[in-house]
Amino acid sequence: PKRRHLWGSSWGGVSRDPYAVPTGKADTSADWEKWAQGYRHVGDFIDCSDMFYNGEGSHDDGDGDANCERWAAWCAYVDPYYAGGEYDEYFGDNAAGKLDCHKPDSDWLLLGCYAQEHYQWYEQISKHLWAIDDYEYVVALAGLAYMTDENCQGPYYDSSNYEVYFGPMPVQGGMIMMGAYSDGACIYPHEQTTSTYDDFYQGDGIDLGSKDEGQDDATNEQLSEWWYAAQEYTMELFNEVYSDYLYCTSCMDYPTYQDGYFIGDDGTDDDDLINQCWKFYSHDSFNLPADGLAQAAMQGGVTSVKYGSASFGNTFEGQYSDGGSRQSSGSGAKAASYQEQRVERLKANLYLTVAGIVFVATFLAFAVARGSSKKKKSSSRSRSRRLLDADYGGSGSDRRRSSSRAKSSSGRSSRSASKARSSSGRSKSRSRKSEDGDYKAPSSDRARSKSRSRKSSSRK
Repeated sequence: PKRRHLWGSSWGGVSRDPYAVPTGKADTSADWEKWAQGYRHVGDFIDCSDMFYNGEGSHDDGDGDANCERWAAWCAYVDPYYAGGEYDEYFGDNAAGKLDCHKPDSDWLLLGCYAQEHYQWYEQISKHLWAIDDYEYVVALAGLAYMTDENCQGPYYDSSNYEVYFGPMPVQGGMIMMGAYSDGACIYPHEQTTSTYDDFYQGDGIDLGSKDEGQDDATNEQLSEWWYAAQEYTMELFNEVYSDYLYCTSCMDYPTYQDGYFIGDDGTDDDDLINQCWKFYSHDSFNLPADGLAQAAMQGGVTSVKYGSASFGNTFEGQYSDGGSRQSSGSGAKAASYQEQRVERLKANLYLTVAGIVFVATFLAFAVARGSSKKKKSSSRSRSRRLLDADYGGSGSDRRRSSSRAKSSSGRSSRSASKARSSSGRSKSRSRKSEDGDYKAPSSDRARSKSRSRKSSSRK
């Protein structure tokens, strides 16, 4: 393994003598290794003095509007004991180096402090450090859309008809909020209104850039929830996301993103990495001298920073700790976490897809089987009828009609037989009476009928 402390050597203008007393300020003319550099956000402030538009260091095409602009103060540092371990020096297993330039007793040396146009500072971090569906990325873009890049907005009129203006307001601990002001430059906090920026803000909905399409419904719902939760005047969630950068952070974005997507395959190839400190410096960033830092600190929004032998600002909670979540876990570990989240999300989506396919297939199979069963039963009944018809000669209805006729005929036969028996009985009775000698002459009607019959017969 590489040795971290190179005893008795000199590099970058800084003595490596372990007994030398550090000066606290690095040689800005030296060529420092990129992995040895770090930065931290110091806080925000308002400047109305045209301090940064006097031609002394603009590194981008600023708009030249010096009307009380909002600025982010940040400082760059270098590790004088960097041993060449690159990423592993700070994020590897049993890493020898520590990203602790935020600590007042740190070994890191100050390279310089700078003022960057307020909106640009937050935007540059959002562009290169998070994936498009990361919580941090969504909250960052929601906050930027909410506060806009305007220094001051208004006038608005509250329920008491007070004229109110709104703009980013630096607050203690390196945080910001959307403050209410009584003047058009957003300098003097409004002491009378009870209205907040939320009473007047009208957003355009979630917008994660040109590549935010194609998410599933559940993901879109979650992203929307994060987006709208971040858009409120205290900007609490926005501040929580960016509070990590109050701590010492490596200048090398690892992995590197561009507007929510990896640069290259996974954003970790050396040629794909972005030096965030250079990004800041090249986008509306200006040198912030000691008097400018003192002025910023007087507004109450700057955290403690040592500048040579002087100190400015207020200590923030956790400033003596090793660092925020990015520093304690490492950017690489966070990248691995992002990858794991994506894999788990992919697995979940795949599971739901397969489960959906299985459900549909099962339902179709059940429907087909049920339809086939009905047809089978109907066919079985038809075959049974046909078999019975073949056995008994004719269809079922014919058999029923024949049976009915047979029953009717049988009934009639029975009745005929009964009548025959009755008639026979009567005849036998009359015969027996004649045989007994009790002969009775027929009635006159019957005699006349027989007489007519005989006359008719004789005429013929």
